Amino acid sequence: MQKRSSISPLFFIFLGIALLIFFFLSKHLGFIEFLTRPVQKTTFSALHGKKDAPTEIEKLRAEKNSLLMQVAKEKELEKENQALRDQFQTEKPSSRTLLPARVIGASENEIILDKGESDGVKLGDVIVVKDNLIGKITKTSSHIAAVSLIAHNKTVFTAQTVKTSAIGVVNGAGGGKMTFVTDLSEKLEREDLIRTKGDVDGKDSGFPPNLVVGQIISVNKKSSALFQVAEVKSLVDFSRLEIVFVMTGN
Repeated sequence: MQKRSSISPLFFIFLGIALLIFFFLSKHLGFIEFLTRPVQKTTFSALHGKKDAPTEIEKLRAEKNSLLMQVAKEKELEKENQALRDQFQTEKPSSRTLLPARVIGASENEIILDKGESDGVKLGDVIVVKDNLIGKITKTSSHIAAVSLIAHNKTVFTAQTVKTSAIGVVNGAGGGKMTFVTDLSEKLEREDLIRTKGDVDGKDSGFPPNLVVGQIISVNKKSSALFQVAEVKSLVDFSRLEIVFVMTGN
């Protein structure tokens, strides 16, 4: 019994000390948190990396994109300058004003240009690349024009072969294809060039002479037929056109 009663005061002393520590910590917890906050912030930064790192990456990415855009613009300008040099080194056409225009849209039988009535473009204007015939303006607005390609299935005009001087009619067949129809008595040869003969009428409509239409790639001649037909392919890939020239001197 004496041993049990000697332990009891010591127990109460420790209990009192524990309660004092608890109340002290509860009262001053805000102060302790304030003291330990810099350590917590440093630890969080060490675990998750610097906050400014993503911003630097974004800056580098923006600079890279800006450089790529600048290079692309320089390449486009170089293409345009080369097209201008090539065009004006061509002897034909020489008596008309040529307006460079960029192709901004295309379909199977039509291309759309970034030039329109405000630039002096009008219905019937002829489109060329060097001395190659491309088509004719069929629709216009203030700043845009539509070109019907010579391969359009509604296109019909007079033409002549360069080597054999055979006269016939070019018909657009659609999808970039054309035919040259002439009399059986005319001589046609594969790889001979076909050029416009000139069919401009009193209303300034039609194609001027000596523009290259394309090259004969095959000839279909039958003695039983009334005409012979040659398949013609343009020297220009219409699907790859970027810059063309409008003959605005009509």
